[in-house]
Amino acid sequence: MAYDVLGYDVLGDGDDDVSGADDMLGAQVSPGGLRNARWARQLRQGAPGAPAISEMMLPLGLGSFTVSATSATTFTLTAVPQLAYRGERLILSAFNTTGGDAGGLFVINDIKVGQRSQLVSPSSLPAAAFAATAFGVRLAIDPAVPGVIITVSCSYIGPALTGDDTATITGTILGRAAG
Repeated sequence: MAYDVLGYDVLGDGDDDVSGADDMLGAQVSPGGLRNARWARQLRQGAPGAPAISEMMLPLGLGSFTVSATSATTFTLTAVPQLAYRGERLILSAFNTTGGDAGGLFVINDIKVGQRSQLVSPSSLPAAAFAATAFGVRLAIDPAVPGVIITVSCSYIGPALTGDDTATITGTILGRAAG
């Protein structure tokens, strides 16, 4: 089954329709609805010379930031998707110079798609909640069209770093892209 960025069955497999509708594009819906599916089939095929409309599960890199004794402790991880994109899973990996896990040393202040916050309160979240091994942390991040900036604002809250000690955090978002 193929879904569009908002979660609707655009290719019309019809596997999970409960109302009898084949798809969101108008192919054979219940009595009183649209009955002509020809335009829907044409839309699914795409424009001549262009690939058909499809959806893929793809990662979106947020980059990384290294905190040192002389650097800022509040920073933003940023990505600008080049396709329509809806994130579903934030993954943050953190480590320090001793090679240990530093997930508990960082917090997330905000997650934004464009100017819209994806958090329901202004309270910070532990970055460790989004570790690669975390379970049950699937999100429904707002869809972003190409060029809309997705940001994760973070802060280092660990002990003061001295000398050559550093702590690094890197992030990615797994989500669905329409392409």
